[in-house]
Formats: sequence, structure tokens, C-alpha cells
Amino acid sequence: MNKRVSKSFKSIFKNFYPNLDEDDCKKALDYFLFTLKKFPDKNNIYQLKLFMYVFSFGLRKLFIKDQKVKDFFSYLQRSNFLILRKLGVYMFVLMGHCISRSLDGEGVIYNKLNYPKHKNGSVDKISHSLPKKVQVAVIGSGAGGGIAAHTLSKKYDVAVFDKASYLNKDTNNETFGYHNFFEHYGLSATRGFGIQLLTGKSIGGGTSINWQTSLETPTEVLNEWDQLTKQQDYFNSDVFKESIKHVVDNLGVTTEYNHIPLKEEKLAEGFEKNNISYRVIPKNNRSTHGMECGFCAFGCGYESRNSSYKIWLENGNFNGNIYSDTGIQKIIINNDKATHIEVENNGTASRIEVERVILAGGSLNTPRILLNSGYKNPQLGKNLKTHPVSGVAAKFNEQQQPWYGSMQGMHSEDFLFKTNNYGYLLQGLPMHPSIFFPYFPNFVSSAEDFIESYNYWSGAIVLTSDTSSGSLINNGPLWKYKLNEFDNNHLLDGLTQLVKSYYLAGAEEIMVSASPTMHWKRNENGDIEEFLSKILAIKNQPYRLLLGSAHQMGTARINPNPEHGVIDLNGKVHGLENVYIVDASTFPRCSGVNPMISIQSMSHFLMSKI
Repeated sequence: MNKRVSKSFKSIFKNFYPNLDEDDCKKALDYFLFTLKKFPDKNNIYQLKLFMYVFSFGLRKLFIKDQKVKDFFSYLQRSNFLILRKLGVYMFVLMGHCISRSLDGEGVIYNKLNYPKHKNGSVDKISHSLPKKVQVAVIGSGAGGGIAAHTLSKKYDVAVFDKASYLNKDTNNETFGYHNFFEHYGLSATRGFGIQLLTGKSIGGGTSINWQTSLETPTEVLNEWDQLTKQQDYFNSDVFKESIKHVVDNLGVTTEYNHIPLKEEKLAEGFEKNNISYRVIPKNNRSTHGMECGFCAFGCGYESRNSSYKIWLENGNFNGNIYSDTGIQKIIINNDKATHIEVENNGTASRIEVERVILAGGSLNTPRILLNSGYKNPQLGKNLKTHPVSGVAAKFNEQQQPWYGSMQGMHSEDFLFKTNNYGYLLQGLPMHPSIFFPYFPNFVSSAEDFIESYNYWSGAIVLTSDTSSGSLINNGPLWKYKLNEFDNNHLLDGLTQLVKSYYLAGAEEIMVSASPTMHWKRNENGDIEEFLSKILAIKNQPYRLLLGSAHQMGTARINPNPEHGVIDLNGKVHGLENVYIVDASTFPRCSGVNPMISIQSMSHFLMSKI
């Protein structure tokens, strides 16, 4: 079957990218076969492989006229049949991955671009001599786990266990970053709407590879957290706000070292002409050093970010031990109390006695750990929020350097509470090839087209505060998520605001990350109002908008009632004496803004009670 699949891939690749050579095709094929093995949702891969198996036979000539393969897959994307639309989307998106990533470093397109080259790095897995007993075991070193361990180590013997490795400091290579510092190689996607799930996996968690956007939890969100938990001034209290201040002060959050990069100047100009206010995004960077590199999401060679590891765990900030490359298998629970944790390091399983367990594995992992431990709660693994994201790209006559500078320089909060306390943010987008190709997959017909135009494009995203929910499938790692009409309308409204802004700023071409990609050219294909109408008419169906998520929340939410939440108001898991949760899974609703500050504030607030 693999031979037939490979044959189909080569046929499709040569039609998609006719100006890439045979060596490029071989390199892309190798990566495609790699994704088929590593993609976590085997059901999707089975469907794709079966389709490509059939496609490899001469029958394809019956429904693809003149070998116009790309047109055929674009036709599939427009189909009203879900399975056909899904196959069309997956083929384009996976092709985008295959030319922007590679098993031996950067993807096949890189040597054809005026784009920085980075060497491939390596990560050394550390073997540890594990303790037989600890007072407090913190599972995860990210936003929630780092500050929890720091806070508790002032009173207890604390050990941090994390399946991840330390961030490599010698490379910012995109493929290397995805393969080593993201869950499932950055290939996870929800069932239902196919939202790509990007989740950090490094010491420091997502704080080591995020875009450093440091926004405080809005008062409106804190008020709703109170309402959802039936509290009065609990989250919107001076005590919680002191935790926010503690986090912001220690992370050194400031706008001093950030500014609007060239790739976002046109967006700012368009916002002004569209009467949209904006501001420079505050960041947790300690200086301007490293801010202009543009590769913060793939590793920080400058070590300039104030990550969870850097601030809470490194250099005497933490009175305890960190065990990297050590994944937890389950918690041993007897008589409603955690007695041990089972971990694995370098292929060796160990059982460690504990007095308390602090779970900070993230919203996608914490529910799985508890379920694998035999714990049951009606809300566990439910209420997944994703902050679904879609984007717009715009081409100008002037070079934009779409990858260079601060990952995000500016954003607008004008529509954050557009309807019933929900809405969206408009934010700048770094347009690395690994982002450009998968999210605007129909655009490029040849390597030459891309080489000529790449440096003239810039991009922006709509980040939606969602009322939609998802849930864990069995015990994972798969999740399902369905976008509702309310959230879809906010996404579409945000996309029109970005399109209007780029149009007013003088864009020559504009693309919307939809399926298929919606493409407008000035003076060629109609009035801009007609294009905006087409955007607003996009149906709320799976695989109509290409969606991503870097923020997962709510899967073990806080509530005093165990029928409505997994943890109580002190962060303790309902029904268990000594197990706590401190990551984004605790949120009663989505944070509405990038959640790093909210996670650390919640963790500090809860752990200060122990």
C-alpha cells in the first residue's frame, strides 16, 4: 500500500509544485511518510491513505481532466460532502508541511528563499537517579508548574517531573523546533473541525517557545469566572489581582523592548484608516537582545525571554530538583489519596512515594493523567476551549520581511467583548514558511511564484474567545471540538476587519485562510465589498475555515460543586485529599486573551493557599 501512496504523493506533488525538482520531491515524500506515522489521529491517516491508494490507479484519469490535479483538490475543498472536503484540505495542508519541514533540517523551499538558514540541533535526553520519596511532586514545568514549584519550595521538599527536554540553545531551526518542543511534532488536530493544536513540550512548557505576548486577565473575564463559580469577588478580588501583579513584576512584563516590526506597519496603518485602535504588545523579555530574530517559537538561542523555567526554576529561584525527560504514567490512589506516582525515565519505570501531587501537564494532558489513574468526574476532559484562530495575508509593493522582528508587535482589543462578553483579538502574525504554506495552501502554483513574492507578504490573525466546547475521546490523545455559529460569526467578522484594514493600507493582494484559500487582487477580481460579502457567507462547517489553536483551556475547570467542576476553589481535585491542578485546564471559561499571565496568576493564587 505504501508504494501506491508514495506514487500518488509524487503525482500530486509534481502537479502542485511543477518547478521543484526530483530531489525536492523525494525529500518532501520522506517527510510525508513520516507524518503518516506520527500523526496522532490514525483514523484520519487511514482515510487519507485509502484515498491515495485508490488515486494511484489509472481510474483517476476518469475524473481529473488534463491532469489538473491541483484544480481537482480545490474542487474537493468546495464539496458539500464532509469526507471529500476533508481530504482536499488535508492534502493541501500536508503538502505545505512537506515543503516547509524536512527530516534532515529545513524544508525543500528554504534554499530557494531569501530566508535565514539555521543548523539542525540536537537534544540530549538526561538519565536521572530518581528519588524514592518527595513531599510534593509537581508534574510539568510550564506556566502553571514552574510558579507552583517555586512557591511551594519555600515550605516543602519539591520535585518537578517533566517528560520534556531542556530547550536547545544552539538552533532556531523550524523543523527541529516542531519535532522537539511541540507535542506530537505540531501535527495534532481536533476531530470535528480539524483545528491544529500547537502545544509546547519543553522545560518551561509553552513559555519557552511562545510568542511572549503577556496580557493580564481582563476584569470582564474575572467577573465571569466569579459568576460561573457562583462566587462574589473571588477571582475579581484584591488577592487574585495581587497574584497577577506578582507574576507581571517577576516576569518583567513591559512594552519597553517591543515595537511594531516592519511586517506589521501596514497593519497598523490599515487599523488607523479603519478606525481601529491598537497598542504595542507587552512582552516578558529582559532586553531588546533577541527580540528581532523572529524565531522565538522554535527555540531561543539568545536566552532572552523570561520563561517559566528562567524566572521560577533556574539559578537558585527554586529550592528543589528538576527531573527532565521523565514522564508520568499515572498516580497511584488509595482511599481517595495519592500515595505514589509512576514515572518513566530512559525506558525505566519507577514508583515514587508522595505526600502531595500538583498537576500542571496542560489542558490536553492533565485529564489523561487523572483518567489513567482511575479518577472519575463528569466534567473531566470536557469543556475544552481553544481560542480558535484564522488568518489573513496581504501582499504589498514594498518588502515586508514577514518572518523578521518581534513575533507579535501589536494588536487590537476593540472587539474583545463584542457580544455578551465574548469576541476576538486582532494580532500580528509571523509568516514563516511553516505557517504560510499550511494555512494558505492553495496559493502557490510554483516555487518561482513563492520566491518572487514571499518577502512582500505580511499577515495577521483573529484570535476568538470561544463559547464552543470540545472533549477528550476515550483516554486520548485525541480530542473532538465543534465550532458553533456564534463563534464562527466572530471569526468571520474579524477576518473582514483585517481584510478592510489591509485594503485601506494599499494591499495589492489579500488572502483569507479558508478552504479553498480566498484570494483577492486589486483591479482584477471584483470590488472589495463583494469579497467581504463572500467571507461573511462562509458556512459554519468543518474544514471551511483553516483553524489553529495555541491556547487550550478548561478541561478540568474550577468549581465548588463536583458536578460542575473538577477542582475546588483551593485547586484541590474533588474527592482526593492531596491532588491539585494549576494549569489552564482550571479556567471556568476561556481567558479571552493569550493565557500565559492568567495561568501563572491562577497557579500562584491557588498554591499560596497550601
